[in-house]
Amino acid sequence: MVRSSHQQQPFFNFDQIKSKTVMDLITKLINEVTNITETYPLEKGETAEGLVQAEDSAVARFLAMGEQAIASCPVANEAARQKLREALADVKDSGQAMVHYAREFIRDSTSSQRRAAAVQAGRKLLHDVAKFLIAADSVDVAILVEGLDRVKHELNRLRKAESKMEVEEICQVLNTQIEEVDVTIRKRISELIDNQQRDDLLAARGTLRSSLPLVYATTKAFVRHPENDESRQNREYAHVQMLDALNAMQAILRGEQPRNAYSSYGQIGNLAADFEKFQTAIEMNPKDYRKQKHRPELEGILEQIVSGSASIADAESTRASRKQRIVAECNNVRQALQDLLEEYERNLGRHDPDNQDVALGISEVHRKSRDLKRHLRRAIVDHISDAFLDTTTPLLMLIEAAKKGDPTDTRNKGRIFLEHAKKLIDVAHLACEMSTDVDGIRVIRHTAEQLEQLAPEVVHAAMLLCLRPESGEAQRNMEEFKKLWLDKIKLLTTAIDSMTTLDDFLAVSEAHIIEDCKEGMAAIKAVSQNVHENKENGVKLDCSSGAIRGRALRVCDVVNAEMDYMAASPYTERVKQAVLRLKDQKIEEFANRAENLVDRHAKREMEWTEEEREREIDEFIEACSLVHDAVKEIRNALLVNRNMDDVDSDNEYEDEQMAGQEEIHRSDIENQQRLMRRLPEEDKKKIQQQIEIFKLTQTKFEREVAKWDETGNDLIVLAKHMCMIMMNMTDFTRGRGPLKTTMDVIKAAQEISEAGARLNSLARQIGEESVDSATKDDLFAYLSQIILYCQQLNICSKVKADVTQVGSELVVSGLDSAMSLIQTARNLLGAVVQTVKAAYIASTKVWFSLNLSNLLTSFKRTRMKIRKSNNLIDYS
Repeated sequence: MVRSSHQQQPFFNFDQIKSKTVMDLITKLINEVTNITETYPLEKGETAEGLVQAEDSAVARFLAMGEQAIASCPVANEAARQKLREALADVKDSGQAMVHYAREFIRDSTSSQRRAAAVQAGRKLLHDVAKFLIAADSVDVAILVEGLDRVKHELNRLRKAESKMEVEEICQVLNTQIEEVDVTIRKRISELIDNQQRDDLLAARGTLRSSLPLVYATTKAFVRHPENDESRQNREYAHVQMLDALNAMQAILRGEQPRNAYSSYGQIGNLAADFEKFQTAIEMNPKDYRKQKHRPELEGILEQIVSGSASIADAESTRASRKQRIVAECNNVRQALQDLLEEYERNLGRHDPDNQDVALGISEVHRKSRDLKRHLRRAIVDHISDAFLDTTTPLLMLIEAAKKGDPTDTRNKGRIFLEHAKKLIDVAHLACEMSTDVDGIRVIRHTAEQLEQLAPEVVHAAMLLCLRPESGEAQRNMEEFKKLWLDKIKLLTTAIDSMTTLDDFLAVSEAHIIEDCKEGMAAIKAVSQNVHENKENGVKLDCSSGAIRGRALRVCDVVNAEMDYMAASPYTERVKQAVLRLKDQKIEEFANRAENLVDRHAKREMEWTEEEREREIDEFIEACSLVHDAVKEIRNALLVNRNMDDVDSDNEYEDEQMAGQEEIHRSDIENQQRLMRRLPEEDKKKIQQQIEIFKLTQTKFEREVAKWDETGNDLIVLAKHMCMIMMNMTDFTRGRGPLKTTMDVIKAAQEISEAGARLNSLARQIGEESVDSATKDDLFAYLSQIILYCQQLNICSKVKADVTQVGSELVVSGLDSAMSLIQTARNLLGAVVQTVKAAYIASTKVWFSLNLSNLLTSFKRTRMKIRKSNNLIDYS
């Protein structure tokens, strides 16, 4: 009864419990007290009096440990210890009362009054114990808060320091205090129950530790150069960062929400949220559709998506071709939604709505939405690839200008650095728009805000160094800001890379390498007799070459980081070897050849002949091909482990050039799959619609077989094998998958027939043993359908893709055969689904009939044991 009372009407607020240790202690005591008052049989060898004695001993041990803990806590003040003593005295009183009422209860367990008194005493005991434990935990928190107050006091003293020696002394004390507090803070982090508080405390602790060396360096620089406003701003920034971290830690320890808490940054992007909302909203029962409500609602959500997509399409680094695709896909989604809404409205008022057409419409909207999301993701990766191509050069250029003592150049480099920082921050926020990874978003947004505050201080540190280039304090100050900036950039880069899929990143990197190659070729073509123009073209060629090298190095870093998260296997080794070839061989060879080209370009004093220009362009293309082919090799190595349904290219159907118009008819020994890719677009859409319906049946199949354990279950193994072959056959109709020729499809159909025969044999054995005639009849009916559809699939597998020439165009026929193949595969898969389901029901009934008598006998024996062993309550 105590347990049920706790579940429905808690006698104290469990939200007050912050640490795992306190929660474990209270939970254990709840179980012990419940054992006395709860109505269930005693274990063998147990007695009611024994339970009371155990409870009495437990309370006594608790009191002894509590008194010892209070006595051995010298850091707590007298008021806190007195509060703990009073709480412990309440535990002693309520414990004695609990023992008294428990003994009264077991003497007459049929008395409702004695039971109520025992329950009330148990509740009071638990309340007092919880009160004591929470008070003890609050003392720990108070001690931590006091330690942080001492750190704040030393920080305030440091801010007022006026000499280098005073700064050294205070920083030494400050460092010691932070180390002492850090030990207890780490323990507290591991004890916290609330994950959000734990993350916030971890983030605040990280800020505190990273700001300590910055506080030391900026304070020394200010004491040494108080006349420079830059040193004052640097010092204020560092002190505010540490003070904010200390205040945040104290707020978290008290259970409060700190200002700009780390956990508050974990909100998924608006565009990603709109996509999720849209895709959920379009799926409904046709009977539930209401035109006045659902049409404006769905159209409104879609327009929000289109508006967010337009902002990405119009961004600076979005390529023109990508923008056109985004606009086109937005229109495609609009059209797909209108078709779906018309289908919903066509079914209004029907007693038996056409669910298949509605399901097809929903699938089409999902497919178009998926295409739009892919283009949006890759548009964002365009921005990431450009912005994070080189994250260190602007900072190094700024520091180099500052070391030379040139204020004008330092200010110019400072503006370049701030523009670079703003671009990184904007791209970081953009990367969160299409992501649902809350943890990654939290890291990116929190780090981006820190960088936004840090960027102007880096410029101030550079200006201080520029004005005092010989000052050791100014140099140390600059080094600390440089280190902090690079650490934050590394964290931001890692977080963004982890959020970006390798498929998107490599596809975009390949395209960008080609763009850079074209820009380099344009620079070579522009060589003239004008020396000044040649120098400018040489700079453009050098920039293009540097960009290609930078993108290749980024590919190496991103892919290696991804492989490090995966378990070692032949797959990861192949990928790492491909990366190693790019990094150690191809990039170096490309850099050498590109450098020679740039040197020749810069020294050229006259216009190249057409032959020389072509030779230089060919050499640059060959150099670029080294990198491009190596990146493509990495991408191919990665795709080996990809599912065939994963669309890697920007088009659902890959474009291939015609192998030759002279071969009009091709035999079965040639690649028929390539011909299927040349079907007219209208035919491709019809095939895709049938594929979507097939996938709905496939989903039903996967849900059904999930009920079974595949291990040792030949029926499920065969069913999954048949499903996989059917997927390959339907992929063939789209020009994809492992089946390349008509003969491959015929062999696959024969393999399905053989698997169907084996499945028929196994399922019939289950049906023969079934005791239910209706279940047996259903199973045999589905098996007959499997035999029929296997025969039809053998016939339809003779897919013949023919090529004929009409005028100057090639026309590929074969749509009817392809559609029949998909429809028959869908019917066969549906029959397999029903067979598996019927076999599952039949086998369950067989098991139940065999074990029912044993279960009843076992239940009766258990019931008799309960009656005999229970000396408190009669269950009869």
